[in-house]
Order: sequence, then C-alpha cells, then structure tokens
Amino acid sequence: MKSGHAWKLNPVVDGKPPEYPFTEVPEPPEGYTWDDIAYVIGGYNWKARFIDKNGYIITGPDENATTQYNFANPEVGKEAGWVAYHPGQEKPYNCGPCHTTGYKPEGHQDGLEGIVGTWAEPGIKCERCHGPGSLHVANPYTVRMVVDRDSELCGECHLRGSPEAVNAKGGFIQHHEQYEELFQSKHITLRCVICHDPHAGVVQLRKAGEQTTRTQCENCHFQEAKYQNSEVHKAVGVTCIDCHMPRIVKSAWGDAEKFTGDIRTHMMAIDPDQIEQFTEDGKTALSQIGLNFACRHCHVEGGKATPKTDDELRERATGYHARP
Repeated sequence: MKSGHAWKLNPVVDGKPPEYPFTEVPEPPEGYTWDDIAYVIGGYNWKARFIDKNGYIITGPDENATTQYNFANPEVGKEAGWVAYHPGQEKPYNCGPCHTTGYKPEGHQDGLEGIVGTWAEPGIKCERCHGPGSLHVANPYTVRMVVDRDSELCGECHLRGSPEAVNAKGGFIQHHEQYEELFQSKHITLRCVICHDPHAGVVQLRKAGEQTTRTQCENCHFQEAKYQNSEVHKAVGVTCIDCHMPRIVKSAWGDAEKFTGDIRTHMMAIDPDQIEQFTEDGKTALSQIGLNFACRHCHVEGGKATPKTDDELRERATGYHARP
C-alpha cells in the first residue's frame, strides 16, 4: 500500500467497514453493528480492536467479554478468533501519536471524549515522516520535502519506552519495539531504510511473493552464510532469519511453550551460552537471543525438528559458522 499505512487506524464511514489489503475485516464484537463503531484499530494481518461512538476502545463488561479479533496465524498454530481485551475496564484511545498523522495531544478527535488528542489524518500517511507538504506542492522545485533517513525517526513509534531496555510480558517481547531491539546490538549503526523500503510494507511484499528487504543478510555476512555446521539445515532450507530473527515478539497470538510469537525480533545476535531469553521477573528481554528461541521454535516436543537438550543445543551452536 504505497499511500501509507492507513490500517493502523481507519474510520468507519456511513456504517461501512474499512478496506484492507489481503484482509477481510471481521464484523464488530457481539452486540455491536458498524453503526456503533467510530474507528477500527489495526484490522490487518494481526488483530483488530474497535472504538465506539464515544471514542473508547470496546472492552466488554466482564471477563467473559471477547472484543479483540485475532486473525489466523499458521506459524503459531492458531485459528482466527475473538479474545478478551481488558474486560470490565474503560480504555480511552491514546494511541494517536503513533497511529495517526499530524497528531496534537490537546482536545478530542471528532469531539469524542474517549479519544485523547486530535490529528489531521488517521493512519500513517506521507506527512508523518516527510513533514507538512503544502509548501512543496505549491512550489515543488524550490521547497523540498523532508527526507530523514535516521533510524531515530522510525524509533519515534517503533519502541515502547527507553531504548536501553526491551520490554517483555507473558513470555514474549511486547510488540512495536524494533528500535529498542536494534539498540542492543551492532545493528543500531544501520538505518532501517537500508533493509526496508518505508513505502512498501513487509507483509504486503511477502503476500505478493516479493522480496521483503532491499538487501539480504548474506550481503554483509557472506562468510557466515558460507560456513554452516549443519547439513540438515542446508538441506531443508533454513534461512538466516529463522535462527537470527526468530519470532520472540507477540502482537496477537503466541505459544510460549513452543517459543513462537507472531513477529520476528530485530535483536539478531545469538549467544550460544545463553538458554533463556528474559530476566527472572520476565519483564525485560536479554540483549542477545538465547537458544530457546533461536533453536527450540523447531527443536521442541511437537515442533518441526527433533527435540534437543540444552547441552546438545550449546554444542551445535558453538562455532556454528566457523570455517571447517
């Protein structure tokens, strides 16, 4: 979708559901019709939440309420279905800084009391990254659009708190923390746009059968790609990101026992001496990838490959890319 990531937040107009690429938006939660919905949050690939006509995210009255729709995810082994989202709580919509363009923290969009702040456009449009464009439109040859390639621009939204720590919950890294993850490693020196085309989403490219990055791991790490201590991995087509960008992150679905979330991490460095992934309290991810997630999303009971002990994983992971 070249016009911008509008699916982060889409208005419901004249009681009709928004349209999304490759995705059919579910009906609103039980007891609601589209006439009761002001906006859909998400609604594309991972999950959908719904904002009512007072501007609050629909949560339902009690623990039996299921008001968040999760799309099917075969990687996690989950069918599409409804799940609870803060049942019994009142949840204002305060996500505007990262889900809209031209956000201001004052006031209430559309006069809806549950919405914190106002915006010029819902979703992430051109001007969220390139700045106000009216002067450029009026005089395109002398007034240039802002072109900021620094990863800190992406990090204004792709983080959850301080970049020095990666927040975790329920056995997974919480979603939209890519900048924090990169901050843990040498890759923080890279600009996001070296790998990613900001005008073409990763999921859209993947579903269209196109390459999802502008460059590949092997372009820099050619020695590591050449030497791998596993003929089986080569034979079955295990790729760099299968081990170095495993799905440690959860947005909608995750299976902690099988070490599989629904979003790939951007930490990338594997520590062969590290098994676990999180601090003892489970609130922070360690800065390197441990063997549980690097290996056991396959090598676990019921997984794609033969289960392995900690010692077996350490032995194989140590010197995995060393020249024979």
